[in-house]
Amino acid sequence: MEAIQQQMSEIKKNEHANALKEVKRLCKEFGFTAGMLNGLQTNR
Repeated sequence: MEAIQQQMSEIKKNEHANALKEVKRLCKEFGFTAGMLNGLQTNR
């Protein structure tokens, strides 16, 4: 059971990292800056 929870935790970390990479890529592509996105952050 613990191994499954650990795997699920790793999957969530990977999903988060992939989403962040995609956001960075899109920001670079469309010329957004971190300051522009500051108000759009959500807490999860």
